[in-house]
Order: sequence, then structure tokens, then C-alpha cells
Amino acid sequence: MVECANEALPGLAAYVRDDWFKIYLSDVGLLSSIYGMLVKREILQGTLAGNLKGGLYENFVATALQRSGFPLCCYRNDSEEVEFAIETDDGVVPVEVKARNGRSQSLDRVIARDSVRFGIKLVDGNVGVVGKKITLPHYMVMFLAPAKSANA
Repeated sequence: MVECANEALPGLAAYVRDDWFKIYLSDVGLLSSIYGMLVKREILQGTLAGNLKGGLYENFVATALQRSGFPLCCYRNDSEEVEFAIETDDGVVPVEVKARNGRSQSLDRVIARDSVRFGIKLVDGNVGVVGKKITLPHYMVMFLAPAKSANA
């Protein structure tokens, strides 16, 4: 279970709401097998689309972040939602997951705040930087590192 904070500020646990949470399966292979043979074929052929594709990518990123040592937390308030908020040595970093390289309006609004140094958008595409938004291919989630104090 992933708790959701309603503020993107250091000490995310202090901003967690008891009535908002997400659930991820710790094995993306098992998750995809639950959906049956047609979905597995679409994954292998690269033709999977829609909400299912986004959900699988989000689940993959959740698993990778957790295995890298991040406590999982999402960021959500009444008008914005970003899949993950992680604490690094640079403060709270919002992480948006896109199955493609689409728009990320919530991430844009969150990183516009002075309290957020930058945000990360994980996409099916290349590396890029525009203002405070860093765009990375999905697989590069393995290079993110939690705050040193979180591992102590």
C-alpha cells in the first residue's frame, strides 16, 4: 500500500492522509499475467495501449523505487496528482509516470512552486530537461537514489 501526502514538502509522512492510498503488486510479471494471454501478446508486440499500459508502467516504477530504498508515497490534493513523491538529498521530488511522452499538467503545477527544486517525468522516450522538469526513459528509474539520511 502506498500512502498519499497532500503536500510536497520535506517530511512527507507528516502530510499523509488516511483516506487516500494506492495499491501496487510487487511483481509486474504476475500483474500482467492476471490480465490474460491477449494482454501478454500485446506487451510482447509493443501494441498495448490505454489505461492498462499506464497502470503497468506505474506499477513497474513503484516496484523499482521501492527496491532502490525509497519509502513509497504519492502526492495528491483536490486538484493535482503525481504518481510518486520521493525524498532525496535535493528535497521532495515529484515523479510522474507516463506510458508515452504525453503532457504532465499536475507535475508542471507542482514544480512551479518555490519549495520544489525539480521534478522527474518518466516516459517512453529520451532524456531531456525543460526548466525544472527532467524527462527520463522509464528504465532510468534505477538510477534515482534516496536521501542519505533515509538509509542511515
